[in-house]
Amino acid sequence: NTKKEAVNKNDFSFFHSPFFMTADRKKGILSASLGSILWGSSGIAGQFLLINQGISPEWLTFFRLFFAGVLLVLIAQFLKGHVFSIWKDKKDRLTLLIFGAFGMLGTQYCYFASIRYSNAPTATILEYLMPILIIFWCCISEKRLPRGKEIFCTLFAVAGTALIATGGNFHSLAISEKALFWGLVSALACALYTVEPVRIIKKYGAPEVVGWGMFIASLFMMPVAFLTPFTGAVDMDTVLAFVYVVIFGTICSFVLYLGSVAYIQPAEASIISALEPFSSIIFSFFIFSLLFGFWQLLGMVLIILAVGAVARK
Repeated sequence: NTKKEAVNKNDFSFFHSPFFMTADRKKGILSASLGSILWGSSGIAGQFLLINQGISPEWLTFFRLFFAGVLLVLIAQFLKGHVFSIWKDKKDRLTLLIFGAFGMLGTQYCYFASIRYSNAPTATILEYLMPILIIFWCCISEKRLPRGKEIFCTLFAVAGTALIATGGNFHSLAISEKALFWGLVSALACALYTVEPVRIIKKYGAPEVVGWGMFIASLFMMPVAFLTPFTGAVDMDTVLAFVYVVIFGTICSFVLYLGSVAYIQPAEASIISALEPFSSIIFSFFIFSLLFGFWQLLGMVLIILAVGAVARK
């Protein structure tokens, strides 16, 4: 009987591979991957607006959150209606306020501020401390030590991100105090917005929760933006880049990424988000003809390995 059980187990072990995941798990991994890719592509448009066009991070963050939030709430109302029901429950209302004011706003503004005081690769490395924070939080809440696969995936994803951003020359990063501060805060906020809305996303859906979260964040950002002098060139290039950031880099990316946590664990979604710098490199190649070195290619391989390991639950 023991031998027969062992044979049967081996015969069907293939069905535990990533190719035979449940439909919900496939949906979660695909959503997190697409959301991260779109977020990475929008980083190129965002850096163009911040550096080339001279738009301040305060105004870019406010406009991005306000327009994306309003559009998402309208879309949610059109698709399912009753978008104000989330405000009727006291517990859900508090979760939504925390998510919008600290998670959503913190992630958006702090990342742009870190880019402003350094550069996109540096800000990406600092922000991608987020998986470590989430896994650390999971270990505390579950009162356990990190599992071997969690340590493996996190180390590979962080190492891959670092290699892509630095090209293997870690001494080339000049991190100012402001860049370090905003980058670390963005990582903390990124961890918060991944973990905090899981319950209400399962209850109300990602478009409604993300839309209200962005709208709330824009209201908190409004006084800061209005007290900041508007700078930068407003032309057709600016408008097109901003539209891309709002539609694809904000609405689509956030809904897909945050919607994934209804099907997979937040820690898994955070590790899959390592595809963000990978997509930035790919889009940079096609748009700016950026060539890759050995270390950047190695970084891509490490990220793919980390994502593949996450798929094998």
